[in-house]
Amino acid sequence: MTMLKILAGTSAYQHIQKNGLSPHDISAIFGASGAAKWLTIYGLDKAIFSHWLTASDQSIDLFGTSVGAFKLAAAAQSNPAYAMTKLAKAYINQRYEGKNIANQVAVETNKILDTFLDEQSVAEILTNSRFNFHCASVRCLGLMANTNSSIQKIAMVKAFLLSLLGRDFHRNTFERTIFYSGSPVNHFHGYDQINTHRIAFTTDNLRRAILSSGSIPVIMPGISNIEGAPDGVYRDGGLLDYHAIPSNVCDISKGLVLYPHFYTYLIEGWFDKFSPWRKVDSTRLDNTVLVGPSEHFVRALPGGRIPDRQDFSRFKSNDQERIRRWTIAKEKSVELGDEFIQLAQSGDIAARVERL
Repeated sequence: MTMLKILAGTSAYQHIQKNGLSPHDISAIFGASGAAKWLTIYGLDKAIFSHWLTASDQSIDLFGTSVGAFKLAAAAQSNPAYAMTKLAKAYINQRYEGKNIANQVAVETNKILDTFLDEQSVAEILTNSRFNFHCASVRCLGLMANTNSSIQKIAMVKAFLLSLLGRDFHRNTFERTIFYSGSPVNHFHGYDQINTHRIAFTTDNLRRAILSSGSIPVIMPGISNIEGAPDGVYRDGGLLDYHAIPSNVCDISKGLVLYPHFYTYLIEGWFDKFSPWRKVDSTRLDNTVLVGPSEHFVRALPGGRIPDRQDFSRFKSNDQERIRRWTIAKEKSVELGDEFIQLAQSGDIAARVERL
């Protein structure tokens, strides 16, 4: 049974059929929001950055939101395997007690950042000549900027109802903010109807920008006073770009987008989770290669499913069981990395790739 599923847009599919997939082909790598789901592809990400890409030397743009931003910040360091391993271990070992969860989430998130994002790591990201790191947050408008959690809940309901009318209605609730380092290979801006700001990373704003990209409304406080960014409150970038669609934020001028992902499909924005009829059309993923676990791999995980944030509730009185399951998912994900390397290096990937 195969562990890995590989899907590609039309241009990417044709390229792989003709040429296979080489690390030289990649000009951008995207990382999705999804909290604990990332543990399912930890080993895949680690293999890509610490092994496969080392055979090439071109500049590559990285773009992520929430945990996707966290993992790509680790990938942009001098030792990506080491940084990702520290991130995964810290994420698995989060612990929550009692009822005052909101404050604990902020504390635990900062502890996670502390483990893999010290001063030296920040310097490595900013001076990396190979990987141009990008992450996105949303600048909140109206009620979404309020610090009161009850008002934020009202704002979230309003945003959900507006989203049913179409994604363009988010314009009155959110502004996308893309933070970036280096000299991007591709052109990053807003290519949908959402107002978008571009802010360069500095030593003073990088950590707060990454933190804002994962600051979940209601559950966590928003982040303000980010150096270089417009005044305002910044929250989780996944609200707009849950599984970021490359064509929404990036004009790919050359090469392919590699998208390691825990699903075999993309959910455009967080509110689209509740509208399953909204599918991302394959024409919007023309030069994208989506790589993730097969159904067979997922069935072999504890409980036959991918870890997620709800496990904190499912195993509230049994934290050791949650940690055990998440650790197994992390360790098994190494199989995904091994299979990807074998397929790409052997050329067998052409026979395995499917059309998105």
